[in-house]
Amino acid sequence: MSPLTLLRLVTVACLSVFTVTAVGCSSDASVGEEEDEDEEGVGATEDPLSVPAATGPLQFRDACRAGTKITIAAVGDVLLHAGLQRQAYAAENGHHTLWRDVEPMLAKADLTYGNLEGPCAEGVTTSGQARDPGKVFDGSVYSSYPQFNYHPSLIGDLKSSGFDVVSTANNHALDRRALGADRTITNLKAAGMPFTGTRPSDDQSAPWYTITESRGVKVAWVACTFSTNGIPDPKKQVLMCYENRETVLSTIRGLAARTGEVDAVIVTPHWGAEYTHTPSAQEKRLAKDMLDAGALAVFGGHPHVVQPWEKHVTPDGREAFVIYSLGNFVSGQNGLAKRSSLILYVGLTKGSDGKVSINGVRHVPIQMHPSPWTAKHATGESLALTTRILGQWNRLGADEPLVTNPECSR
Repeated sequence: MSPLTLLRLVTVACLSVFTVTAVGCSSDASVGEEEDEDEEGVGATEDPLSVPAATGPLQFRDACRAGTKITIAAVGDVLLHAGLQRQAYAAENGHHTLWRDVEPMLAKADLTYGNLEGPCAEGVTTSGQARDPGKVFDGSVYSSYPQFNYHPSLIGDLKSSGFDVVSTANNHALDRRALGADRTITNLKAAGMPFTGTRPSDDQSAPWYTITESRGVKVAWVACTFSTNGIPDPKKQVLMCYENRETVLSTIRGLAARTGEVDAVIVTPHWGAEYTHTPSAQEKRLAKDMLDAGALAVFGGHPHVVQPWEKHVTPDGREAFVIYSLGNFVSGQNGLAKRSSLILYVGLTKGSDGKVSINGVRHVPIQMHPSPWTAKHATGESLALTTRILGQWNRLGADEPLVTNPECSR
């Protein structure tokens, strides 16, 4: 049986599995829709054959360009529901227990990105300061849906797992209000973890971006979100994708113009309709505007399921890239689609002229398993889903060498 025939059979078998809730995510949305692992979303059953299908390999003209090469790994939402927090706080290896099986894949990259979906703020409840319980899920200081807060040890565990930068701009950024955002920023800085998308309440001049460097390639990161779930942001601590659209675009333009200081700009918007595999026209327009403003790539998040990727050629002739949703990295959400995601790899080449281009993209499909909660390499229906959306051609096996441009030798 051919791989394509097998994929079709597996996909047809998924007809009764995919449960998605279509939730409009406008910039004035007041309620998030993430459910705990003990709750199941209620919605229409989606025919997996209607899920967007990749039409061919994603190839870049500079795949074989000479120069310094780095690989960026990106994952989706780090969204710790109750069961994940309980497991991590009780485990000797902490949060590593949630992703230890895929940790070697993260370590293969030169830079690794993820979305930190919620505060890491010790001694803060939804109503203010309180005694900190330590690494205990008490449902008050450290809590799950609808307002998350994680023990700050999560940041150190992400860093020791190879993460180099995180986004803090998402709809849960203010789940512990201004104090929680401030303490999260303090803890990120103390751990030496670069972040983007929020700023301290007492520093309105703090930049929305951060810059990382690997092998002499300087990458600027800009994060924004569609919403803070209706929680007010009187101190303007969170960058909004649509409300602050011009600020987002001008920040990208400014970074792209900093020749010698910034080689590439990557934007990580938190946007889109939850549990749907198709990006809206609104996200597509904003992605195009971000890339045309000077970004080299856009890594989207928030829908909690995988959405397609595509190449975009800007008016000045640059080849740019967008993936509309990376899905969840680790979460307690129910349903195959919400537990199926990927590790994205994007290869960059910096030529002798100092310009950086994309040399290729690949992905490793992963899947979240309960009892114990852990991310593993995807198999079966989960593998078929992600492969359908992103394509067999750009898939990377778990044991394969990390090569983002397989048509060329590295």
